[in-house]
Amino acid sequence: MFSGDRPIHIFRLTPALALRWSSLSIILFVVTAAAISTFYQVIHGYKRSWIFDAAVYSEQAWQIMLFLVYFVAIPLGTFILHELIHGLAFIAFGGKPRSGVGIEYFLPYAYTTAPRRRFSRNAFLVISLTPLFIVNAAAILLLAVLPQAPWLGWIAILNTAGASGDIWIATLLLRCPRSVTVEDRKTGVAIYAPADVDTRSLPFRQRDKFKSTFRKWLDLTVLVLGLIVFVSFLLPILFDLLNVPSFMVGTDSLQFLNWENSAKGFGISFNPWLWIAIATVLSLVGVLFKSMGDR
Repeated sequence: MFSGDRPIHIFRLTPALALRWSSLSIILFVVTAAAISTFYQVIHGYKRSWIFDAAVYSEQAWQIMLFLVYFVAIPLGTFILHELIHGLAFIAFGGKPRSGVGIEYFLPYAYTTAPRRRFSRNAFLVISLTPLFIVNAAAILLLAVLPQAPWLGWIAILNTAGASGDIWIATLLLRCPRSVTVEDRKTGVAIYAPADVDTRSLPFRQRDKFKSTFRKWLDLTVLVLGLIVFVSFLLPILFDLLNVPSFMVGTDSLQFLNWENSAKGFGISFNPWLWIAIATVLSLVGVLFKSMGDR
């Protein structure tokens, strides 16, 4: 059916690739969370970012159950739904899907694959991106009409962050000719090309200075974002232990950090777009200094 007996390239989950996908996943998580939170604020007239609010009220024990739902049931349900849609897409294009879970380089992952079956480039793009678009569209649409269910936003956020591998491969396939074919394997993705395709023009082994600089910027951006997210989880605990009184850094319209401490409990919130901008600028400055030092 398809030409080409040997793959011209095989994506395998190496430590380097796992790091790239994890980095992309962190960026997708933060940016999508900021976008969904802003969407919720605009649509429903909410003045504060519910995604980036962290509040604890000691007298309300039901929040423990809410915590379990947010951090266990929603992620698990989202990942199951994501892989189920992958499987249905494989079936639609004649594949026989197999699903499972595993751990590679200390990273847990779920997969749905259709081994020993090659798909056209466009068919594989549909298979890869269908869960991203269907789940996100459904979650955002329901979030727009159900203001009392903000947890729907977390579904879109987790679904996008979990699709980092799908997005990575899709961006590379879009730069390939339509004649290439793809075989999805449990341990990777194999790319095949007809004999008339110049493999040197394909994006799999190209290395240049721009890509090297971009990767440095990406790595540093992820590092800064990771530190910000980590600190944002530690600050409420630290401030509560030190009994820090309420304060705000910034203004109501440009809020860097807002800490509230009262008899009912404590809470912390911040403007995600401002933090993303700071992470991006700091990482860009770091890359520029590194490039100047290399010269």
